[in-house]
Amino acid sequence: MHPARPTARPAPLAPGALPVVGHLRQLLTDPTGFLTSLPAHGDLVEIRLGPRPTYVVCGPELVAQVLLTGRRDYDKGGPFFENIAVFFGDGLATCPDAKHTRLRRLTQPAFHPGKLADYQELAGREIAAVLGTWREGQVLDVYRVMQELALRITVSTMFASWFAHTDTAAETVQRTLADVDTLVSGAFLRMVAPGLARLPLAANRRYEQARLSLYARIDETVAAYRRDGTDHGDLLSMLLAEDGDGSALSDAEVREQVMTMFIAGIGTTAAMLAWTLHYLSVDDALDAVVAQEARRARGTAARDEPPPRLPVLADVVAETFRIRPAAWMFSRLTVRPTELGGHRLPAGADILLSPYILHHRADLFPEPERFDPGRWSGDARSWAKAERALTMIPFGAGSRKCIGRDFAVDNITLALASILATWKLTPAGRRPVRLSGRSIIEPRGLSLRLHRRPAGVPRPAGSEGEQ
Repeated sequence: MHPARPTARPAPLAPGALPVVGHLRQLLTDPTGFLTSLPAHGDLVEIRLGPRPTYVVCGPELVAQVLLTGRRDYDKGGPFFENIAVFFGDGLATCPDAKHTRLRRLTQPAFHPGKLADYQELAGREIAAVLGTWREGQVLDVYRVMQELALRITVSTMFASWFAHTDTAAETVQRTLADVDTLVSGAFLRMVAPGLARLPLAANRRYEQARLSLYARIDETVAAYRRDGTDHGDLLSMLLAEDGDGSALSDAEVREQVMTMFIAGIGTTAAMLAWTLHYLSVDDALDAVVAQEARRARGTAARDEPPPRLPVLADVVAETFRIRPAAWMFSRLTVRPTELGGHRLPAGADILLSPYILHHRADLFPEPERFDPGRWSGDARSWAKAERALTMIPFGAGSRKCIGRDFAVDNITLALASILATWKLTPAGRRPVRLSGRSIIEPRGLSLRLHRRPAGVPRPAGSEGEQ
């Protein structure tokens, strides 16, 4: 425990707060720009969500205190969880610490490293099916296409019979994507302006309809699995199984875990795929290197062997998670009066942590706005080392670190390698790609044109004459 000392100072208040609304305007119009301006005022900065104070953690040392060393002083909570828990319930991402240990123990077997190879085989089939519909010269609405691909990967690996108990697969995909999009959009507004969720607005009605629609499909699928009693080799089968002492998740708990993994799996995967394809589309040399690596790996892959190493693509993926972390903010709640960074905080104070802030600090990552996979080359600069130092936290840290981290990274890497081995994507328009800071950081206006790569392994630019 870190009790507040009488000499502890109040945290500095970020400039620009307005009466009643506080910093709501900045969070709605330029959330990432506003957040990255905060470290200039200190490692802990107060902002206002309406009249409600929220304390933003801006440095890795204080992140360590909240997520690791001082965990007993903080719990899941605050507006950034309270208002999305309406549809997530007590899933792993939102439940209080008192429930987390049991839920983590019951869900952990579904993410055992031994299961990931099975999931990769399922994901590979969906990736091949989607890529099989692509044609030379076709222009893709990339984020939308990646949402559909991410949905198919998520469904195939987590809930293999999702489509079997609903309408036609194509209709179900589009309806599910529409529901997910409505929930992701509405969740961010509920985070920063929770009072609006109580108003009789059309957007709130759509949000509630989307929530109930997804709940109904999840409940139907869970009921079908229970009736069938068959192990489908997917994540839902693992969630329904009893552990060694006979404990099991209830139907309500299964729904909450499924909802959490479903929304997180689709959103994170789609955003990371789209952003990576964007950055490669504007860098021909890097694109050629990654394509060469992907083609060589495809020629050596075997089901019973470890997946081939893709070091350049791994650096590219790491850099995408740095510069555009899909899950870009999350919160905690102080459970007792405490001190953080020399500033006193009362019990019940809202704490906001943002991977985006840390990942864009120039003292931690020089030229933070430049996409530079080379910053991850070599063991000394590895992603794992940055995670240990808490300078890179796209999946959180500590005991509440995202349980599906390796699952998500594996699926993203597999999809990118499959795409880039066959297709080169180039910008199809002149309008700049826009960053949309909702619950997930998404690219808007990203249109790319497909070009089938010539047969053979491509040679990166400048490699002529190399032996």
